[in-house]
Amino acid sequence: NKKTGEILEEPVTFPPHSVSLQVLGTFILWFGWYGFNCGSAKSIVQKPTSVAIAAVSTTLGGSMGCVTSLLTRAILEKKKTGHFTYDLTCAMNGCLAGLVSITG
Repeated sequence: NKKTGEILEEPVTFPPHSVSLQVLGTFILWFGWYGFNCGSAKSIVQKPTSVAIAAVSTTLGGSMGCVTSLLTRAILEKKKTGHFTYDLTCAMNGCLAGLVSITG
């Protein structure tokens, strides 16, 4: 417990502080990921297509991570409660996971 310093018996989930700032931060990170992935391509002079492939991979990785995370969460929620809910914070975390997965 934050006030008393006691260890909680069961983990407690808490709502996100500011979803709009999370979305802004995710898009800033995604934009920076283009500089990292495209900038670390072998050589733009010798093989210019490698930069294009890096940009497409970055776009697809982030977007597919976002969509997969969003739909997985919605399907699990449908099975649990009987109706769909779309969680934007889960989608942003999936986006970042997709970007991390294609960086290599």
